[in-house]
Amino acid sequence: MQVPVELKRKYIERRLLDLEHLYGCLESEDFAPALRIGHQVKGNAQTFDLPQMAPIAERIEYAAKNKDKETLKDLIELMSRELQRASHFFIQ
Repeated sequence: MQVPVELKRKYIERRLLDLEHLYGCLESEDFAPALRIGHQVKGNAQTFDLPQMAPIAERIEYAAKNKDKETLKDLIELMSRELQRASHFFIQ
């Protein structure tokens, strides 16, 4: 199934909002939201033509589960770079 470009744009916008929540998780050391976001993105990134996000999200989920703050920070930054790259393609 081909997802319309407008839905891809909205998906990326939601993931950009998720980045704010992920950075908040680092500050508060509350890893439950990061676990949820990682799991969600892992499950739906492929559908929105962002297959490179799935392994990053899986690693975010794992780092959150293990409360590995440093790894989580690195992965959030990686996710941010990937989303910025994708946003240039889908969001004009």
